[in-house]
Amino acid sequence: MKEIILTLDYELYGNGQGDIFRQIVEPTDRILKIAKRHNAHLTIFLEVVEYWRLKEEWERGNTMGYTGNPISAMEKQIREAVREGHDVQLHLHPQWVNARWTEEGWVVDPTSHRLSHYEGEGENSLVGLLRRGIETLERLITPVKPYYRCQAFRAGGFNAQPSEAIVKAMREVGLKLDSSLFPGGFAQGSISSYDYRSLPKDRGIWNVADRLDLPTEEATGLYELPVCSLDITRWRKYASLDRVKNILCNTKKSKEMYIAKVSQMNDGEKKLGVMDKIRFMLGKECQTWDFCLLPEAVHDQFIDEMARQNDRQYFTLVGHPKSYLGDQGFSALLKTLNDNNYRFATIQKILSDLENK
Repeated sequence: MKEIILTLDYELYGNGQGDIFRQIVEPTDRILKIAKRHNAHLTIFLEVVEYWRLKEEWERGNTMGYTGNPISAMEKQIREAVREGHDVQLHLHPQWVNARWTEEGWVVDPTSHRLSHYEGEGENSLVGLLRRGIETLERLITPVKPYYRCQAFRAGGFNAQPSEAIVKAMREVGLKLDSSLFPGGFAQGSISSYDYRSLPKDRGIWNVADRLDLPTEEATGLYELPVCSLDITRWRKYASLDRVKNILCNTKKSKEMYIAKVSQMNDGEKKLGVMDKIRFMLGKECQTWDFCLLPEAVHDQFIDEMARQNDRQYFTLVGHPKSYLGDQGFSALLKTLNDNNYRFATIQKILSDLENK
């Protein structure tokens, strides 16, 4: 049976901006309510370093402009999601390690976006962050699920290449599965840098030895669960009516990030002129299967392609509450998947199945 894994990256914007209630708690609440109607369970990747910094600041007495307690709201939501049968796993953006609060809001470390190149030391070493992250999630969740264990990980921004150090650290702390790669993905810049174009687009999971991006047939006890991806014309993602409406209604920073994306292809390149922008939008780009962001027509394109992959069992989607376009598209996607006899699964369920084979 084909299984759908809905994963949700629970986080603010990568530049540190955003409102915890508007960009995380409220859209996640809507997503979980719709998932419940369709008998679907999600795996939530909680960004732990961001959570640490926010909690530290709140406990110092800095309200950060909030009238309600944002930390309590996140913790309550996560625990309730677990009670409802959802899964929670570890997500990490290293730019938050040295983030600081200013009068203008959060300022993250602009030199530390890529976990694959991260060089922290001591408790802020890669092993230290992963270990503390696991402890944080288990301390948060075991009050409502005593036998919960954090076993899976996702690197922020898909930045998991080169991956030898990441694999070594995962093994040291006992993590068993990564979900940081998307076949066909390519980026070259200071924020994101990876080349996943040689990875197979028709494999839902593979064994990992020393590198996440080098599938092996040998059973190693460590797995890569890649996010589904497909080459689509850029305008179908970036210029959809729902996407533009979302940008116009959202924060100033999200508008700036959107404009930057369609104005230049990679860091350091000169901004594109009008005709260059048009050519850019008409070109193709490998996109992740994003259930929060893509319009219905693109979801249908993904489903058609995945239906042709008869030997594949796992199909992993990704979403971000901060970019959630609306209930209609997500609900329609879940209904279509149910109608086509896909089964929804969490990463915890997949690992349990693999261990019991």
